[in-house]
Amino acid sequence: MAHPKRHHYVPEFILKGFADQRGYLRWARRLEGGHPKFGQSPPRDMFVESHLYSSESDDGVRDASMELSLAELETEASVVVSNMIVATRSGRCPTLTARERDVWYRFLLTQWLRVPESQEAAISEAEAYLMLDNMLSELRGIFPDSNRKLDALSTPEAKSRMIRNVRIDALGRPRQHLVAMLEHRGIAILHIEKRNKQFIIGSRPVVKLTLPGRTNLNDSSVEMWFPIASDIAVGVGQGGGRVSLHPVSRDSFIRHLNMSIARQISIIAASSEKLVRSIATPR
Repeated sequence: MAHPKRHHYVPEFILKGFADQRGYLRWARRLEGGHPKFGQSPPRDMFVESHLYSSESDDGVRDASMELSLAELETEASVVVSNMIVATRSGRCPTLTARERDVWYRFLLTQWLRVPESQEAAISEAEAYLMLDNMLSELRGIFPDSNRKLDALSTPEAKSRMIRNVRIDALGRPRQHLVAMLEHRGIAILHIEKRNKQFIIGSRPVVKLTLPGRTNLNDSSVEMWFPIASDIAVGVGQGGGRVSLHPVSRDSFIRHLNMSIARQISIIAASSEKLVRSIATPR
């Protein structure tokens, strides 16, 4: 069985909802020095890395189990997302089954946690390498006769492999407590009413907006948003497990959410070059 090599950390079916009529996304990448780089790409070439979710054994054998698991979740989620979009654009609050809600909550959490920038925010590459170096140093003191084995684990390639494997393993850990929080909060859906206004999508598609000292998802002041199409963003509700639909007409609110998204990520994308440039180089 052939295993996938190119791993999208933002699903392609989501990105297509932000593409222009030619099927392209206009994007901006934040660079050091503050000057963004601009470009355009089809969804298949956006937010993708080789073997991002394939773990690797000491002898170089890759295991794509996590990528296959993510692909299965995306297949289910694409149906739920499609149903949400159709209902919302028809002016109806989506009616979701218990199974569809569960799929959505797991998909939302996965997209929050799986992307490289979220993983880097949890623990940076520098911090991960430092922790690994300290651990290897301690092992040399405890097992002085194992220096040859520890030398093999101390190469840059071996350390990079171990860090990647740990990150992949962490994605597969159960997070029922977070799912329970989302179930309690419910689902809020924003729908832009104006045809000339859009949400952006980015390299960190799920953003969490908090007040100082208030970061727990059980706190109703904590917001979490995931734009699933250029005119629709889905997030956590205000409690009671309800699904609610909120038409959005205020330009200032759309701008606020787009800027909040952009501040937390390195790459933004949308169908409109004008929008991307205005977000990437605000006055």
